[in-house]
Amino acid sequence: MIVDDEPDILMILGEFLSSEGFKVLTAKSGQQAVDKLHEMKANLVLLDMAMPGMNGIETLRELKKIQPDLPVIMITAYRDAEKVVDAFRIGAFDCIFKPFDLKYLRQAVMAKLLE
Repeated sequence: MIVDDEPDILMILGEFLSSEGFKVLTAKSGQQAVDKLHEMKANLVLLDMAMPGMNGIETLRELKKIQPDLPVIMITAYRDAEKVVDAFRIGAFDCIFKPFDLKYLRQAVMAKLLE
């Protein structure tokens, strides 16, 4: 699942991951991601840190309550070390900065899903 409030990011990442053979769900807000995770299990989440309403850190906490073993990669345009460390403490396993290195993103996703 890709969670980001920017439609362009949802489209770019969705198309990229679909072209890599993944089934992709998207959510444009933290609350929408939480609602979708209540309906079905996810294999991995790409989660934006800076969203209006429920931000990425709050969303991460809620997603982990629903599915504690859920692998989450945080995505952000801001290099805020404190927030990145918070995300790792809560259970994110990686953080990718915008603009994306799609080669690294592919490697991170594949490595986690093949564990």
